[in-house]
Amino acid sequence: MVRKEILIFEHEKGLHARVAALIVRESIQLQNKYKDKLFIGRNEDDLLPATSLISVISSNIKYGDKMVLVSKGDNADKSIVKFADFLKGKFDLEDKQTRDEIDQVLQETTLTMDKVFNNIANGVIVVDQEGIITSFNPAAEKIIGLSANRVIGEDINSVIYNSKLKEIIKSGQAELGKRQEINNATIVTNRNPIFSNGNIIGAIAVFQDISTLERLSGELKEVRALKERLHLILESVQDGICVVNKEGAIEYLNSTYAKMLDIDIDSVVGQKLEEINQDKAYQQVLETGESITGVVTEKDKDLVIIFNIYPIQVDGEIEGAVLVAKKKIEIEKLADRLKELSAKAEYLEQELKRERELDSSFERIIGRSGVLKDSLVRASKAAETTSTVLIRGESGTGKELVAEAIHYASNRKEKPFIRVNCAAIPSNLIESELFGHEKGSFTGAINKKIGKFELADGGTIFLDEIGELSVGLQVKLLRVLQEREFERVGGIERVSVDIRVITATNRNLEEMIQENNFREDLYYRLNVIPIILPPLRERKDDIPLLVNHFLDKLSERLNKRVDTISQESLEILTNYSWPGNVRELQNIVERGINFTDSQEITIDDLPDYIRNNYNNQRSLINLTSAGEIASIEEYEREIIKRALDKYKSFNATGKVLGVTHKTVAAKARKYGLVKD
Repeated sequence: MVRKEILIFEHEKGLHARVAALIVRESIQLQNKYKDKLFIGRNEDDLLPATSLISVISSNIKYGDKMVLVSKGDNADKSIVKFADFLKGKFDLEDKQTRDEIDQVLQETTLTMDKVFNNIANGVIVVDQEGIITSFNPAAEKIIGLSANRVIGEDINSVIYNSKLKEIIKSGQAELGKRQEINNATIVTNRNPIFSNGNIIGAIAVFQDISTLERLSGELKEVRALKERLHLILESVQDGICVVNKEGAIEYLNSTYAKMLDIDIDSVVGQKLEEINQDKAYQQVLETGESITGVVTEKDKDLVIIFNIYPIQVDGEIEGAVLVAKKKIEIEKLADRLKELSAKAEYLEQELKRERELDSSFERIIGRSGVLKDSLVRASKAAETTSTVLIRGESGTGKELVAEAIHYASNRKEKPFIRVNCAAIPSNLIESELFGHEKGSFTGAINKKIGKFELADGGTIFLDEIGELSVGLQVKLLRVLQEREFERVGGIERVSVDIRVITATNRNLEEMIQENNFREDLYYRLNVIPIILPPLRERKDDIPLLVNHFLDKLSERLNKRVDTISQESLEILTNYSWPGNVRELQNIVERGINFTDSQEITIDDLPDYIRNNYNNQRSLINLTSAGEIASIEEYEREIIKRALDKYKSFNATGKVLGVTHKTVAAKARKYGLVKD
């Protein structure tokens, strides 16, 4: 039986804790007497047990609100009347026995709430109307990472800067299901204001750490994605793939395998493997757990299949096997392809090695050509040691720049780098310049002078044009290299130095040794690490890079914006022989910037001798006076004649033209360019 009663709640102070406790006490007494169940609520859709203090308080019934009462049971008629009469009457809160009973209900409910508060998995934080933390349960301690003793009494924003509980107090509006990050944890929070007699007296936040859920969700998503990727991979590979369980029954095979054996996938899944493939080698793998490779099966005269079979092991137990199949003809093609790729990989490895081995100090040196990179890789390795370096190369190839890069890539980079151009110092002063002199050691020596070797102590000294040193100075230099000490001019005190020596020359030191102009023992001391810099004509691919670099650098220095060069001008520069190398190229770019009236260097801005040289080279096509095309032999004769005029020997001419010296000699005799 169910009975309902509707009345207006007329207690002026609303349904506060003591009134609620009084209602609960009466409900319990009526329920015990009539054995009915009593419910209370603002409407029929949200009825709550009248015997629960928490339920009654949460109904949030205020003075003047409609109150719905429901009784369920055999005596519902009687219990509903008694309950309604009680709620219509005046609540006696002055009687001591009544107060004691109410306090007992409140105490029991408080203890229950404390147990709930301290044991729920969700974090709960309560603040007063000023935003000061008044409650902080153990779950909140665990999620936030702070103890309740430390935070109770603190402003909520000083503990959780993005708590927003103060905003809830100000607005009076609840926020549900808000996501936020706290201490690397992802939480979902419900925030509600706390009302008392229509006034906001604080706020409560109830939150749950969903980091684990998100991680598990992410892992499940990854598993699904992995499964899909695996399926796509297995269906995309050129190999036939077949998976069998530990009984040898087929669980999966890809379309390549089915096509290879001319079978239907759906019809064979679940069958024993030997029913479609006569070879039973897979059984050995299932028994031993050891892989087998190179199993050859001949399906017919035209089809030979090679299998590799691998066990599937889970926690040490064999759960099945995987067969990877390939046609024999495909393997032969792969072997050929592998040889080709190996050759390419070896080449790329060498190129990558050259790129990686360069220290950042070498970035100033412009160029990407292989011959230059080989030299720079050797220079970069030289920077890792303290051995003497001899840099060889024509004038203008950047020997000083490489020497400087070696120094600044070495562990001496914080110490001095001293440059000495041996060809630029008069012979009667160079000894004093290198080793210093004592006061009064010669006419004009009015003060003591510290030499370049002493200045370079701890660092590097770079001796450019070393071939210009006199034989006498070569002896003294040899002693410095051997003993790392010397005497100043006019002095008797020995000066010890810790130096790294780098030298450079554009001369043929080997010929100088033969002519007794350079000491052989000094040559071997200097030539510990030889580095040969290629001339610009051997690295013409670098010319566009160098031109652009000089355009940027020089136009800024000359305060004149010239940022391009015409294609024809660049072609002329690329085909020039560059006896002056990079230094000559820099001078020509600087000249072009000065001469041009626009932001581009054109042919008219280049020197006459370069333009004429280019025109002479292009004139080879017009060997006849009428401009007609000549015969192949006429071109060949002209080319060999010009090459011999320039390079003087069959050997040098052959290297330039890409043929042997015997071929050059034979052609030269054929065309009458030399006597037999």
